[in-house]
Amino acid sequence: MGANSIRYLFHAKTGIELIFCENSTISYPVHNHVSVLTVGILLDGAIILTASQETKTYGRNETFAILPYTPHSITAQGCYTMLSLCIDKNAINNYGIITIKNHISVLLMQVLHTEKISQQQILLLLNCLNELPDFSSQSMKYHTPYIQDLKTQLELYPECRLTVDEMAQNAFTSKYHLIRSFKAEIGLTPHQFQIQNRIRKAQRLIHKTETITEAALATGFCDQSHFIKQFEKYVGITPLRYKSSSGMI
Repeated sequence: MGANSIRYLFHAKTGIELIFCENSTISYPVHNHVSVLTVGILLDGAIILTASQETKTYGRNETFAILPYTPHSITAQGCYTMLSLCIDKNAINNYGIITIKNHISVLLMQVLHTEKISQQQILLLLNCLNELPDFSSQSMKYHTPYIQDLKTQLELYPECRLTVDEMAQNAFTSKYHLIRSFKAEIGLTPHQFQIQNRIRKAQRLIHKTETITEAALATGFCDQSHFIKQFEKYVGITPLRYKSSSGMI
């Protein structure tokens, strides 16, 4: 298998996403996962994970967890192989944690037979998930009302072509105050948060549209080359590679 091989497996009913990065050298910029819990295990190699202003190096057989909305970045330390699970908070609320864990077990058993992962490593990942608090019942951090309103808007309708100037005007504040306040509370600038949510939406649409251009236009990108560049920045591979490397059960 070549370098930077990434494969995605989705559970159609719950939206649980499994990501298998093999022989990867990809680093990811600061971003967050909206309403999504991520747990992962390093199968080989090492990464540096910075989350909530804490930095730690993870090596073989070490697990990590990233709670919803936590800004974080990943820096490759050479070549690494990693398995991650992304679990939407809403799925837990809708189906219950026991049902979700049963579906996760099915996904992991499928991976056991198709990828380079041992049963012991699967158990380590499940133990990491079991040791986490019930984050689905925890309230999210309180935000200033106009920050909360903008955050919600950018999550639900990231394709709307709002400039930062227009965002500030709608919030009756200055552009620079908005940027500072939004980053202080959310961990990203309004523009960064808007772009990452456009890319997340594009990931969901890519399998429903005929062409990559349709997904780009539907998520607010007029320039396809800009869309491809941003997609690769946040996802690690191009939209076409993502479409061909994704499966669903």
